Amino acid sequence: MSCISLIRAPLTVLVLSASLGGWANGQNAHESPMLHLYLSPGIRSEKVEIQYVLYGAFGAHGSFAKAEADSALVEIPLSVGGQVAEEAKGFAWVPGCRVRTFDLKVKELDLQWSYVCESSSDILLSGRVKESRLLHKGQPTEIEIDYLADWACDFFGFADCMVPQFLIGIATLDPAGRFTIQLPDFASDPVCLGSRLPSGFELTLRETRTKNRVAALGPESRTLRLLGGELKATSVYPNPAWFIASEPK
Repeated sequence: MSCISLIRAPLTVLVLSASLGGWANGQNAHESPMLHLYLSPGIRSEKVEIQYVLYGAFGAHGSFAKAEADSALVEIPLSVGGQVAEEAKGFAWVPGCRVRTFDLKVKELDLQWSYVCESSSDILLSGRVKESRLLHKGQPTEIEIDYLADWACDFFGFADCMVPQFLIGIATLDPAGRFTIQLPDFASDPVCLGSRLPSGFELTLRETRTKNRVAALGPESRTLRLLGGELKATSVYPNPAWFIASEPK
């Protein structure tokens, strides 16, 4: 099985490497069996993150799916280049809910799967950035927080892949270097807990107006720091949690 690389697209969307090929050009939706993914009532469809991988004679092919606003249905084609997949695996997440996964066998028939929200709590992160020449004194700055779903590589069965990530939120940095934001409690999510790889958050300091990257922010405490310098997902953070600015990645 080929290894799939995940790359980041603008805002909250993630896509899988084009090296595995796209959907067949000119293939009509009715020629392929479909996965009909239903969202339970109350879910804001435009906020849902859906990632999936299809497996079959063609190897492995992955992509993302986005729901239309105010829609309760997402349709995912189950064939690649005219070849019907044998298996479809994926996960869905929306703020305020836990991650849910699916692993479905494809038999050239339309499939159905429902994403039902299982409520999840948030964790308050009160952070403070140590003095640094990278803070751009006097210029409005903001902190972009992205979630790194390291566990997804294990789930999709890849020994090595670029980690899926999606936007959690934006925090404002005050003149004293302080910020606060509510983070999803991924550390208590059963899907995330089942992986050998810890998940975490990437914090990037940006100029508010230009959105240019100013610095990468990593926790000062080693117990809160992942190998790549990101903030470890945990259910409790110190108040404040101190961060060190370094050159942006």
